[in-house]
Amino acid sequence: MKKILIIAGSCSNGGAGLQADIKACAHFGCYSATAVTALTAENTDKIKNIVSLDPSFIADQLEMLAAEFSFDGVKIGMLFNEPIMDVVQGFLEKNSAPVVLDPVCVSKMGHKLIKDSAIERLKELMKFAAVTTPNLREADVLFGDDFTNLPCDVIVKKHIVAGKSIDTLYRKDGSVQNFETPLADPLVIIGAGCTFSSSLACLLARGESLESAIQQGKEYIYNAIITGIDTNLGVRKLLNHGVKF
Repeated sequence: MKKILIIAGSCSNGGAGLQADIKACAHFGCYSATAVTALTAENTDKIKNIVSLDPSFIADQLEMLAAEFSFDGVKIGMLFNEPIMDVVQGFLEKNSAPVVLDPVCVSKMGHKLIKDSAIERLKELMKFAAVTTPNLREADVLFGDDFTNLPCDVIVKKHIVAGKSIDTLYRKDGSVQNFETPLADPLVIIGAGCTFSSSLACLLARGESLESAIQQGKEYIYNAIITGIDTNLGVRKLLNHGVKF
């Protein structure tokens, strides 16, 4: 069984963050271990509070996990600030497994999930990644419209074109490739980005090509959305991570 390290924040309602990552790893038959970077108090309507963990504690988590596991893949999510990024970089410098970096900057609800000062630092971490997976808002913050001289391959999630969801892969070599699925209903659902990036980490760890991993990840997200889970708030649905298709 492939082993995936998840470095990410906790999502209290289980729809996103490391909880979504763990569920996605289970779907793809991988074992997941976690280094928690932050805690959120949130539901599908809003985020009330975010607490970032002490960088030394995150370093302790990574030290303990590195002693126990040889990881086949790494998924990085919410890092929040530069001191946490410094700790993560120290780990990545000694890591040989493929890294999928989800540059968590802005939530689906429009909440900032990273300090403004940490944006450039986050871009520096991308040189350790095989691929980074920004949504449209995050891609605009990180790259604007310039996808030249990339630190790693970049898959920009969910352009909506003619009733289809289009993800665009920008390669470091300058090539561009689109991947599509039907546009799923509902349009607004939390956790899709986290789940997609952890799916890529699993599939790359299993030896799939990046192109195959992206297409399989998109199909998983599509089916998890159309069978999504309702909540009492009725604002947004949660992904059905256990969907069979």
